[in-house]
Amino acid sequence: MKFRNIFFGFLRTWLLIAIFCSSSLYAGINMILILQDYQYTAADFPPYFLIENPLNAGNFIKVLEEQNAFQFKTYNLNLEADFESYEAEVKPILIEWSEKIGLLGENAELSKNFSGLMKAYVGEDFRSSSQEEIHIATYKGKIEAISYVKDTTEKDLEIDLLVANPNGLVENQTMLPKGGGSSLLDYMVHKYEEEGVEKIQLYSVNDEYYFNRGWQIEPEPEGACGGGE
Repeated sequence: MKFRNIFFGFLRTWLLIAIFCSSSLYAGINMILILQDYQYTAADFPPYFLIENPLNAGNFIKVLEEQNAFQFKTYNLNLEADFESYEAEVKPILIEWSEKIGLLGENAELSKNFSGLMKAYVGEDFRSSSQEEIHIATYKGKIEAISYVKDTTEKDLEIDLLVANPNGLVENQTMLPKGGGSSLLDYMVHKYEEEGVEKIQLYSVNDEYYFNRGWQIEPEPEGACGGGE
């Protein structure tokens, strides 16, 4: 067991170094959100689809879903029943997403890679002293976004990973619902705000998205890796 913990600790450290310090793999910055200033509601992030514009081939129109909404669920991984539910309901989806081949576009590839990383995180950290949670957003019963938070006991909470269905991130994909990741993040922010969390942090590869929703850049500590330089 001690060797297993050392191995996974080394693997996790290596993956983090590869992701956060290599601009060719993952360029982004730390973002923070002060929850007392958060103004958005779940109604701002309904499911939507892209359809090709019949009057202008090659262009796409955003069509909001009028009949259905995203549904959410949280798994407390320190509870046996929730962990078993995660193993049965969520882990197979992470495996499926992480093994997808032939994806097109950077966002789909990132989702694929982070799905595998999330699965490894949960396997490593289960039953640790921290309070772990998995959150999902579903559309018509199908999981469209998954997030992982390693420790929910802190006042300044960090979202370790959030991924959306990589199939829906393929360029020009018109058959699958969009917006699962945005809606899930909004759900998490409101949930943690109600629980007394004061600030949320995450590592972003899409800075404009977060800027437009009230997030701020967190100053990097001296000596930190410089992504994107």
